[in-house]
Amino acid sequence: MPGNLNMPTPSNKAIDIDVVFLQDCTESQQPYIDTVRKYVKDAIPMIKSQADLKGGSARYRLIGFRDHKEQGCDWLVKLHDFTTDPSVLANQLEALIASGGGDGPEAQIDGLDAARRSPWRQTAKKIVILMTDSPPHGIGEPGDSVPVDHPEALTHEIILKSYNKNDIQLSVLACVPEITYYEKAEQFYQDLTQKTSGLYVPLPEPHINPEPMKRAIVGCVLHSTNSLRTTDRWEEWIKDQSDRGHDAIVNDIHSKLTQEGETCHKVSCTEHRGTNDVHYKLTDVNRDFVDAIVGKTLRLKTDMKANPHMYDEH
Repeated sequence: MPGNLNMPTPSNKAIDIDVVFLQDCTESQQPYIDTVRKYVKDAIPMIKSQADLKGGSARYRLIGFRDHKEQGCDWLVKLHDFTTDPSVLANQLEALIASGGGDGPEAQIDGLDAARRSPWRQTAKKIVILMTDSPPHGIGEPGDSVPVDHPEALTHEIILKSYNKNDIQLSVLACVPEITYYEKAEQFYQDLTQKTSGLYVPLPEPHINPEPMKRAIVGCVLHSTNSLRTTDRWEEWIKDQSDRGHDAIVNDIHSKLTQEGETCHKVSCTEHRGTNDVHYKLTDVNRDFVDAIVGKTLRLKTDMKANPHMYDEH
């Protein structure tokens, strides 16, 4: 039984989600852009049918990024408006041409900054899905040279704190094997997504099998919808109970959600015959799901208390 019975009750109010697809548009990404364009008309209806929005709505936005001018790119970030129409999104993807990129690291930080500044609806759960095969500038990748026109104050630490402050959940679809050729990229993205309660999903080359990409996109959006809805319910209670410790809070919430028959979408990655596959399914709520929410909430409370200036708007 839960150690504290004064727990928040489930909400039946409608849920809105705003999803930003943040797409690497450097030269190696054309097959991924083409595959997303081809399957986005299937993926969005799948999200609509499987996400429990309780009568709410979903909007989608595309943001493309390349690299800085000194790397030979003619643009840095390309923005599109939110839309509810899969055909509009497909047309936007069709207009993206992969080109340039120069060195290995690209302008992911600039893209993540553009995504966080999206015109989010006040009522919406905020979800960002980054697709890339390389690390960003500035994380210490061997041979990296931070572009001279990159704002000095714009760091991945600032991005992370802003995402958590504003309840934006980030998932990364990491193109393999290319991303594994870097020394720091995988660990960097795994840490970044874990700290926002999002997912890091290795994505195989689409010419081998395009289905994992569609499943990854749908699964990540469904996971984030569940996670952000659950965070809304429990965040203040977790903060109030923080002196009881992480494990005790997880035990109580997991027990309560299990009693209620709560479910969550689980995304899994498997390796078969040298390539990765991606699946998602609706399962009974598990401790890992609760653990991620509790951990993020407690870290945010501690960090905001220790570094209030870091949570000022930038």
